[in-house]
Amino acid sequence: MGIIGETERRLNISGADISVIGKSYCGNDILCAHRGSYAGKQIIITAAIHARECYTALVALKQIESWTAVKRGGAYFIPIVNPDGAEFFESGRTFGADLLEKNKDLNKQWKANAQGIDLNCNFDARFGSGAQQNKDRPSAHGYVGEYPLSAPETKALAAFTLRVKPAATISYHCMGGELYWEFFQSANRRRDKAFATAVAKHIGVKRVDGDLASAGGYKDWCVMRLGISALTIELIKRGSHPFNADDFSGDVAANADLPKFILDYVYGESYE
Repeated sequence: MGIIGETERRLNISGADISVIGKSYCGNDILCAHRGSYAGKQIIITAAIHARECYTALVALKQIESWTAVKRGGAYFIPIVNPDGAEFFESGRTFGADLLEKNKDLNKQWKANAQGIDLNCNFDARFGSGAQQNKDRPSAHGYVGEYPLSAPETKALAAFTLRVKPAATISYHCMGGELYWEFFQSANRRRDKAFATAVAKHIGVKRVDGDLASAGGYKDWCVMRLGISALTIELIKRGSHPFNADDFSGDVAANADLPKFILDYVYGESYE
């Protein structure tokens, strides 16, 4: 069973509330699970926004399954933001998308969606100004798109985020064993740095300050446009793409209780 089928199977028996926040370019559901209370502060956890990083979904799935009662608030999980890309990476399935059909030999290095848009460059946060702006046409990675939120996946995730108004967001990627938190914030910088420090320590990754060479990411948009604490967590400390599902086992364990940790944190005195 592939990661799409595994995600659907595990969500259906997880006990979580399952919904669809939108459709991918090829018409596949972008699934969401909620745990906890709908009252109070909420957090959003996303994974698999890049095709070749689709097994980051396993971390979110474990978090959903490991959920324990929290005093207040709840969490939304979107295990696979880019279902077309995940399916293409894993099985070579193209859903009839011309671009994917023409690039079947690149499926194991593919990061983009079925349009060739790098979804984590397609948000309205210094759009097109990052180091990856050199791609001016659809590609396996690095193409920012014609305009912010031009991809259906990013449009759906942005609309969902605006509706939820989360206290914090977490985005799982790989690789590097690092955590990124900055994106030109000023008023909230002390708060966001403290949050990043606490999360990095809890899951055993390195907090990275600065390093603003990229732009247009989901974390960047959350920080710049919404003024909330948002983190990008790069799983797997070392290695090279493509990774297998088993490569994520250590990260799955290390991050299992992170949603509860974050909700406790955002309700604590250290988070204002």
